[in-house]
Amino acid sequence: TTLSRAPVSGSAANTMPDLVSKKNGGKVLMISSLDQGHPGDNIIDGNDSSYWISTGLYPQEILLQLSNPAPVNNVKISTTNVKTVRIESCAEENPVNFKTLAEGDLEESSGRLQLKELPCYGSSEPAAYVKVMILSGWSDFCSVHKVQVE
Repeated sequence: TTLSRAPVSGSAANTMPDLVSKKNGGKVLMISSLDQGHPGDNIIDGNDSSYWISTGLYPQEILLQLSNPAPVNNVKISTTNVKTVRIESCAEENPVNFKTLAEGDLEESSGRLQLKELPCYGSSEPAAYVKVMILSGWSDFCSVHKVQVE
């Protein structure tokens, strides 16, 4: 007997689950700036038009709890006015000791949306937490529209 399977088509064929999306159980545990109109949860709510905005100096920090501990292979971010970003992870029960997984620069885009994919190396152990560190910006303020952890 032969088993036949329906082919998987479109983006579902190679899409990895987003380990930090709110609908999958991810959480924003801490943000370094608070603007009541643009809370940190906006970056994981699945809505491209909502965002978190910084209100202070750099560096800025976003601490995320993954829905389940898992190795982090890739982080995708949608931002404005971000110049340099670092991705860190923590495999411990409490988010204390972090390891750098990736760091990258984003091109200046005159306030338009910046999309950056950061392949993560250096840790195959399951991470419980991911920290997005915005080290510098192209402007006094930056925004983060989406963080996706795969």
